[in-house]
Amino acid sequence: MSQLPPNVESKFRLVHIVSRRAEQLVQGARPKVESKHAKVTRVALEEVNADLVRWQLSSPEPAATEIPAVDLLPTE
Repeated sequence: MSQLPPNVESKFRLVHIVSRRAEQLVQGARPKVESKHAKVTRVALEEVNADLVRWQLSSPEPAATEIPAVDLLPTE
């Protein structure tokens, strides 16, 4: 595969989307394409290439609030 599927702007995003879809297939989701391949990663790649997998970018997680420092030494 020399060209990226539609709506996927990088190889890294492609790998992420395919891996997430493959996880869904392993957990029992039905394939959206008829495939000659038995491996879920290949089936997921075919689905992404056919633009059958819907995805969107999520907003980044909010930064965890800092935990205030606790003085563990005895005070006298």
